[in-house]
Amino acid sequence: MELLDLRYFVSIAETGSFTKAALKNNIAQSALSRRIRELESDLGVTLFYRNGRGVVPTEAGETLLARGRVVLADVESLRQELGQQRGVLGGTVTLGVPPSVGLALLAPLLARIRAEHPGIRMRVLEGFSGHVAEWMVNGRVDLAVLYKTRTSTLLDAEHLLFEDMYLISAANAPAGAAETVPLPALADLELVLPGQPHGLRLLVDEAAAQTGVPLNVAMELETLPTICDLVATGTIRTVLPLTAVQARLKDGALVAQKIVGPVISRELILAHAPQRAAAPATRAVVRHIRAQIEALVRAGDWVGRI
Repeated sequence: MELLDLRYFVSIAETGSFTKAALKNNIAQSALSRRIRELESDLGVTLFYRNGRGVVPTEAGETLLARGRVVLADVESLRQELGQQRGVLGGTVTLGVPPSVGLALLAPLLARIRAEHPGIRMRVLEGFSGHVAEWMVNGRVDLAVLYKTRTSTLLDAEHLLFEDMYLISAANAPAGAAETVPLPALADLELVLPGQPHGLRLLVDEAAAQTGVPLNVAMELETLPTICDLVATGTIRTVLPLTAVQARLKDGALVAQKIVGPVISRELILAHAPQRAAAPATRAVVRHIRAQIEALVRAGDWVGRI
């Protein structure tokens, strides 16, 4: 078994496609298929099931995927440590973030890392917090900035900040002039929210249930830009943190009122993959994530409590 074959296997498993993995790794699909057949022959097992949508790992493939990610992470960590001894900080760091976090954090963070550590290659995956947590558990990402949930099993995580939820309405919708809105008032409004088990939806549903407020969720959508565009039409409202709608608030398309009685808050955390946390490049990215979030909060570009 060669490391390159292991990288190819993991790439196929993650993309679910020989074609996508071949493009990603700049190798002919026929050559990639041949190497996987040789790997299967060497190991004496079948690694993938083929179906109409692509491929999925077999039971043996799942075992190799879990162990293979650890091996590749160890190799990357070793490469980074040896590079650091030469005075060169480099390597690849994969970061997972939800879309609302990416809007505020990614551009300044990646610019900061590129300026100070040009040898670090950043790879970013975006998805809702539940998906990001799953990527962390199965080893697809080295670091994850995501929202903590009651069911979270991410033990190796640290606090970043708390942020409060706001009722988001169109600028021309009759939302009232008050800066706050009591949670019971949401019962009289049509809302668009992500579907369960999205973390934000669970948070809002739990607060409403504890207060005895029946919510009128008229629509369920999973994409943040679509939710904002729909709310901007003035026919429906949503619940989001200010960070998710900063640009639309500045251009006057949307308005926000803090939800009170009770306040609804959620915690942003930074999770580490245990097998990769000690890698020099990963540690450097962790420092920059903390520093960038603190800078955004101080500047008022991220409304939160550290």
